[in-house]
Amino acid sequence: MLQSRVIMLPHGPNRPLTRSERSTLVGFSVVLFGLFAADVAVDYSPAKLSILFFISAWFPLMVVHESGHALTAALLGWRVKRVVIGFGRTLMQFELKKTPVEIRMIPLEGFTSIAPRNLQAPRLKSFLIYFAGPGAEIIVLLLLVVATGIDTLLTRTESVPIIAAQAAAVAIILGLFSNLIPHAGDTQNGRSPNDGLGMILSLSLNRKQIREWAEEDGDDSPEGSNPSTATSRP
Repeated sequence: MLQSRVIMLPHGPNRPLTRSERSTLVGFSVVLFGLFAADVAVDYSPAKLSILFFISAWFPLMVVHESGHALTAALLGWRVKRVVIGFGRTLMQFELKKTPVEIRMIPLEGFTSIAPRNLQAPRLKSFLIYFAGPGAEIIVLLLLVVATGIDTLLTRTESVPIIAAQAAAVAIILGLFSNLIPHAGDTQNGRSPNDGLGMILSLSLNRKQIREWAEEDGDDSPEGSNPSTATSRP
């Protein structure tokens, strides 16, 4: 299930894809891109590339989104424990500023695991971390508007670069729409709030809840840490 890009819950296990899942994914991808290539070859027009640009924008926007959460958490003094892009089998692992980063096989969702180092203004910090993912993409959208002009971005064109910018803008807007309308989705850990609902719930947190999370997490710091923050992109 495609969910909103930010869900503050412990993430599930790194389960590798089964043979059936891999076959289904490969078969679906081959058919999809085969039909797309055939359609473009038979009756080419630059506008048809918008689908390809839309799909291509998905991974970079996910990186932007997760980076927004991670950077905001770090700036607010919370520890970034782990960042994961995608799901399924892990393809690449590395560290960035001592934070483990994983790139997985299917780049459709991901998460950022965090831990607060103090209990100062936890509601505000939780709210800001939830908002930071969509906020980072809003910045990208504004940069596209500045670079192309709002009129150009909303006008039909045969210019491939403009079409690419339009497709990226549509991907951002659809993601923001899904992210910021409060709702919860089913995960391996139960029902999880999206960004919009997470921001609302952040404002109702109390110190007792924060301290309980800190105790459950088992961090070595005096104030402990809260549960992991899982994030995904619709």
